[in-house]
Amino acid sequence: MNKRIIPLIMIIFSISLWLIFYRQLPEQVPMQWGADGSVNWTASKFVALLVNNGMYILLYLLLMFSPKIDPKKNNYKQFSRSYEIMVYAILGLFLIINVVVLFKSLGYPLEINFFIPFLIGLLLMIFGNYMQTIKPNWFIGIRTPWTLDNETVWRKTHRLGGKIFIILGLILMITPFLSDQYVLPVTLISVIVGSLIPTIYSFYLYRKLK
Repeated sequence: MNKRIIPLIMIIFSISLWLIFYRQLPEQVPMQWGADGSVNWTASKFVALLVNNGMYILLYLLLMFSPKIDPKKNNYKQFSRSYEIMVYAILGLFLIINVVVLFKSLGYPLEINFFIPFLIGLLLMIFGNYMQTIKPNWFIGIRTPWTLDNETVWRKTHRLGGKIFIILGLILMITPFLSDQYVLPVTLISVIVGSLIPTIYSFYLYRKLK
């Protein structure tokens, strides 16, 4: 099966759902929610349809065509299966978010502040599982000046980064079950620490090897 068929089916499914339920949508559709689940921003249903599905299409194009213009594009052949799974995971996440936003707007009792952290956590765990298979490139992975300059640093950093992504994913998946006052601090601290450790580690490895 052509690897573009599944993403295109996802996009068509999302657009079709919005068109099917378009008349039933309220004039103002929620577009952004706070950590407590309250609505921060609304837009007309026509704008919501265009923005949600337009961003979905742009994301698909970015994921499909960025590897073709990457200076290290030949490396993608070495992790093509992993990249394909990551693309499906990202597009699947946005499809579910699109569906949740649509049905939330229709009045269904869906908890946005439960679904989003859980889904992002699941995505990070999938990424973490395949992280160490990624070869040096300019588009996906832990791209620091030191990983991009040295393949050994890239490989070891992504081995550690994969474990960190899985741990970070697990933390995000449990945040919906925490008290509201702890959700934001736990999320921010986890994301900051999870980002800093691979960066510092790549610098340490690079200096050590040099």
